[in-house]
Amino acid sequence: MAATSPHIAARGYGSNATYVHEYSRGLDGVDIPRDAIITRIIYISLIVVAFALFCGRVAQISHAYLRQITASSLNKQQQTFWAQEQSRWWPNLKKHILYAPIGRKRHNRELQLSSAVNVGTLPSRMQSILIILYFVSQATYCVYLDYSVNEKAALIAELRGRSGTLAVLNMVPLFLLAGRNNPLIPILRISFDTYNLLHRWLGRIVVLESIVHTSAWAVNAVDEQDFTHMLARIRNTPFFTWGLVGVTSMIFLCLHSPSPIRHAFYETFLHLHQLAAILAFLGVYVHLNIDALPQLPWARTIAIIWLLDRLIRFARLIYLNVSTSGTTKMVVQALPGEACRVTFHLPKRITVQPGCHVFVYIPTISWWMSHPFSIAWAESSTNSTTSSLLPTQTPKYADLEKQTTLPLPPTKPTTQISLIISAQKGMTRALYNAANASPTKSLTLPGFIEGPYGSHPTNPPSYGTTILFSAGAGITHHLLHTRHLVTQAAQQTAATRKVYLIWSVRSTDHLAWVSSYMDQILRLPGRRDILVIKLFISKPRRAAEIVSPSATVLMHSGRCRPDVVLDEILPGRTGATLVSVCGPGAFADEVRAATRKRIGKGAVVDFVEEAFTW
Repeated sequence: MAATSPHIAARGYGSNATYVHEYSRGLDGVDIPRDAIITRIIYISLIVVAFALFCGRVAQISHAYLRQITASSLNKQQQTFWAQEQSRWWPNLKKHILYAPIGRKRHNRELQLSSAVNVGTLPSRMQSILIILYFVSQATYCVYLDYSVNEKAALIAELRGRSGTLAVLNMVPLFLLAGRNNPLIPILRISFDTYNLLHRWLGRIVVLESIVHTSAWAVNAVDEQDFTHMLARIRNTPFFTWGLVGVTSMIFLCLHSPSPIRHAFYETFLHLHQLAAILAFLGVYVHLNIDALPQLPWARTIAIIWLLDRLIRFARLIYLNVSTSGTTKMVVQALPGEACRVTFHLPKRITVQPGCHVFVYIPTISWWMSHPFSIAWAESSTNSTTSSLLPTQTPKYADLEKQTTLPLPPTKPTTQISLIISAQKGMTRALYNAANASPTKSLTLPGFIEGPYGSHPTNPPSYGTTILFSAGAGITHHLLHTRHLVTQAAQQTAATRKVYLIWSVRSTDHLAWVSSYMDQILRLPGRRDILVIKLFISKPRRAAEIVSPSATVLMHSGRCRPDVVLDEILPGRTGATLVSVCGPGAFADEVRAATRKRIGKGAVVDFVEEAFTW
């Protein structure tokens, strides 16, 4: 019987087991040396992949920087070298792997079960390869057991130890990739959107491994006596109780995280997700700590990662919004087309790079939760002595270059960050309704921002031709890029010779969202030689609304067709070409497909997408 059996040492150190009891808790039956080897293999593999990506990014950045400094003073003919592909394998790699969706076209277009329910998006081909390889490797490590042992309980105990080890090991990158201050984002120049995708799949792997770990323990626990005795051990033994808390929380995290639930109840999802993540971590930590298991240092690493991310976020929040001269003031203005212009008047001057986003805290609307938005516009009060009027009615784009400006009195150095928030559901709808209900269509509320966080795209000023596709509120991602490129080109510090800003909207009401910013862009020195704006109105109310004010600001009736736009622009391109897109998934997929068709035909064409699939 178990009470009279000799002590059984952990398998892997030269002994065998006879009684099931010896394999229902602790390290008996666990192949510790093999687990250690597999752990090292995983970490070394991840480091090798990260280093390869880092080397690739260094090569890309160096190439782009060399192109920028050599082409910044060259004309169209002199940039011909940079306009032509110098290799065959790199365009094919971009076209068929890096930029490719899994199938023909669909990537960020949501998979709809109905008009109200979607099940998320599909990963790209490169993302799918990484996910499949990692998933298969984890499954292989789990089933790589010592089948020569003729003891069922010992084999199951080894599976229990292996799956538990892998689950805790994968929780380290799981928490790292979830952080807003993930250090891999600036180091590897990979977007938060991609890390968020990897975070979700890592979470699913951790849940599956935790279920296998618990199931393997349950099999031996039931074989020892019966199912009732197993439940009693869970209730009466803290080691098992906390383990159950951990795995139950993980299962809940998996069940409430699918896209339909995540998007339908975003704020509720965030609250529950954070609470369940804390419970899962506490369950795992206490479970490991009670028996002082070898994986305990990993759990402490997870705690350090989580605490550091929260501390950095809090420090960013205080630094941006609190100063000796006051705190941030937020002004909300309702706009035509069911959107808000939200302007944060920060009490200090900061530098905002193009393509950045911030997390917004509006306590009166959404308690303590934060929501991510692209920065539409940013400027310091000391950088400009005029301010464009902010129209509340649909602008006439024929008068864009004639809008009135008002002088501003001298102020202390501050920064104004503006967002365009389209009213959808939840917080965005409540914010719009509150502003729209005001007699002046404007109100001042307590509000704070955290950030800015960068998207780290390919260096846009290194391209002779830049084509920026936007749809709807996606224009906010490209406004600062446009201002930055036009300014640098005029100063001859960029290779840029042509910038095409393509914006597709449903009605002319949406043009009011950014009319004041467009006005400032149109007044930049040298703008007429560099910038061409194409506006596509898919559902105009009347034909008279579609009026092109000049040869560089063109309005078109109907949907934007990216393939037609690219066919018009690419033959007359200067130097290397960058195609960037930000907008709804279906529109982004159209731009991606049109761009991929034109890669590998001799011209240097790169593609960047900002998806914001939170």
